[in-house]
Amino acid sequence: MSARILVIDDDEAFREMLCEALAAKDFDPVGVGTAEEGVARAKAETFDLVLTDVMLPGMDGIEGLSKLKEAAPDSEVIVMSGYSAREKALDAVRLGAYDFFAKPFSLAEMEVVIRRALERRTLLLELRQLKSAVAAGRGPTIVGQSPSMRAVVDMVRRVAPLDSTVLVTGESGCGKEVVADAIQALSKRADAPFVKVNCAAIPENLLESELFGHEKGAFTGAVGLKKGKFELADHGTIMLDEIGDMPLFLQPKLLRAVEQKQIERVGGGKPIDIDIRIIAATNQELQSLVEQKLFRADLYYRLSVAAIPLPPLRERKEDLPLLVGHFLERIGPRVGINLRGVSREGMQLLFDYDWPGNVRQLANLLERAAIMSSGEVLTALEIGRALDGASRRPAPEASPEGPCPMAGNLRDTLQDMERNMILTALRKAGGVQKDAARTLGVSPKNLWNKLQNTASTRPNTPVDDDTATGKGGEREECLRRPGA
Repeated sequence: MSARILVIDDDEAFREMLCEALAAKDFDPVGVGTAEEGVARAKAETFDLVLTDVMLPGMDGIEGLSKLKEAAPDSEVIVMSGYSAREKALDAVRLGAYDFFAKPFSLAEMEVVIRRALERRTLLLELRQLKSAVAAGRGPTIVGQSPSMRAVVDMVRRVAPLDSTVLVTGESGCGKEVVADAIQALSKRADAPFVKVNCAAIPENLLESELFGHEKGAFTGAVGLKKGKFELADHGTIMLDEIGDMPLFLQPKLLRAVEQKQIERVGGGKPIDIDIRIIAATNQELQSLVEQKLFRADLYYRLSVAAIPLPPLRERKEDLPLLVGHFLERIGPRVGINLRGVSREGMQLLFDYDWPGNVRQLANLLERAAIMSSGEVLTALEIGRALDGASRRPAPEASPEGPCPMAGNLRDTLQDMERNMILTALRKAGGVQKDAARTLGVSPKNLWNKLQNTASTRPNTPVDDDTATGKGGEREECLRRPGA
């Protein structure tokens, strides 16, 4: 969007000439004849820069400067003066004006100074927002000290102050929305609208209207004009979650919004200019979708200008202690317990788990364990029960009068239960590993690894006869590595 410039000068011919020259340089000038008018416009509208004469009727430029700074503290001011008013112009600079020019002046030189003043304004606004975000702890915290997460944080810091389109990728539950929130909080649009849309959650026949809006009468039920999410996010940021689920017929309209910053409502024939930043997120491999002709290559390249891949939790387990501490601080007030941590044995269970639901699953599991807890430290038994719930297994009930049915080595007990679940799923799937993995909610590769661990850690444990003997070649299918 063009920078808005307020021109204050009582010489109407000069004011109009200057406004025309600024417009020819792609600025958006507004001219007024007195300081009083300028202050009133600055209070009612937003201007990036003010050009004002110091010799004005009524309130002069020096008095007007202080009023302008009150009305528009984020606007830079450049003063103009005749040679006789040079001392006044210098006084204006001492009071906060960016620079001054003596009339007559070179328009080319003026343009250079204007652009520098605008760059300075942008940098100051970014610095203020960054300091404010750090001081107030605004926005989400990206937790992690593993090398992969340090790379994520570094990328967020690099792209946040820019207006570049960002593509955040990673499995479900990895924290893609947290990263998007952090980018928004540290951006120059931090105080502007931040609109989030889940492309997979909106029916395909309604998604176009939801994103781009519609005109009255555009279709049955369109009883009035409706602004879409892009218009609502104007001057701010829009997050398009699950972008891989966007239907092909809508992708050209999205490409136009990304490239040309223009949209068109359903049933409308007039392009609408928008000033917007786009953050897209997906748990799918967009390159694979491009190869399958399910996603436009040109749109993919435009969205992935700045790509931030998030690692799954199983690949950064060294971050578990930090994540546990972070979530317990939030969970404690909700459950009414001052949670101090997790026992050593309980933490070992967390390290041994594969976390198919990633960070989101960890947060939910800790809250489940905290609800069942009676103390400030979550025990292995409480963590184990919460893990049972995560695997949809019934949690064992401890008898108040007798020993716990899980008495003994808790880790071995959990491994036995996991092994039994795997064997049951394989039997129901007829020994087909891929189908069993789908039933268990894990990947075939993950299931293969678990089968190998089971075979190596408990070689002498008997198994179900059908699975062991492999009727009809079932055992061979069960233990075949995916793709082998």
